[in-house]
Amino acid sequence: MEKNNQKLLQIDELKTYFYTLDGVVRAVDGVSLAIKPGETLGLVGESGSGKSVTAHSVLRLLPPKTSKIVQGQIRFRRRDTSAEIDLANVDPHGDLIRSIRGNEIAMIFQEPMTSLSPVFTVGHQIIEAIRLHQGSSAQEARQKAIDMLQAVGLGMADQLVDEYPHRLSGGQRQRAMIAMALSCRPSLLIADEPTTALDVTVQAQILDLMNSLKERFNMAIWIITHNLGVVAEMADRVAVMYMGRVVESGDVRTIFHQPLHPYTVGLLQSIPKMGAQIKNRLAPIPGSVPDPFSIPAGCAFRTRCPAIAAHCQAEAPMLEVEPGHYVRCCLYA
Repeated sequence: MEKNNQKLLQIDELKTYFYTLDGVVRAVDGVSLAIKPGETLGLVGESGSGKSVTAHSVLRLLPPKTSKIVQGQIRFRRRDTSAEIDLANVDPHGDLIRSIRGNEIAMIFQEPMTSLSPVFTVGHQIIEAIRLHQGSSAQEARQKAIDMLQAVGLGMADQLVDEYPHRLSGGQRQRAMIAMALSCRPSLLIADEPTTALDVTVQAQILDLMNSLKERFNMAIWIITHNLGVVAEMADRVAVMYMGRVVESGDVRTIFHQPLHPYTVGLLQSIPKMGAQIKNRLAPIPGSVPDPFSIPAGCAFRTRCPAIAAHCQAEAPMLEVEPGHYVRCCLYA
């Protein structure tokens, strides 16, 4: 993968495995990613491809009894000192990672109703994060919480700060989650399927909001989604994951207009297009995702690939086919 000294987050050959009674699941199996300050990276792929596990590995949020980072580095450049630390080797319960979670790296989870505690007001949960990381007084933190709720477009923020999550609509809860995530001005915001549970109109509003807040707070965004429309709207660069590996990455225009990996091509062809004939509206990827306990040797996509050849049984390296455009496929070896 590309290397330089300007990366905010650099993931190198990360492997995160889950250990179950049925065997080992290689959820993340050699992922390399990089995010620069101020840019938006889109990570796309089917459910179960390892997108969320990669993000949870960065924040060390994985269950310790059943999962383990077995290899790789997660190098993060801290905001105040510019020191680079390897998050893969820090204590997942220690003070160092606690000082980074929510403060320098914040995360918006898939479903805000399950992420916001139902027994505390929205304001209490934002205030708690501010006081923990910034040492503000209760009064100062409350005012900052109200200011953040206003910043994310919530009217009557001085009243909403005392409301419980169930009193808010889906769009309001998502905005409240964004307010909580940004309350400490993180360098990196990880947004895991931030618009999945929202209707189309609210989705557009949330994406516009995230774009405007990115510019306002000068932060990087890592957006995890299976929705290619969201990626086209938000991302500067795109990485495509399949069965725990990045199979293609590049800038958003290149990936959408010149996809190389057969899986990326299949994802793009499966998007309904305006004006297409009904019989040609969708071109689904044939077959199904392999059993995670018995992933095929070599290219994991070869059991579904229309361009399968004998050499697909061998391991394909990640190749730079043109500057900034990488693909993991034997067709380009």
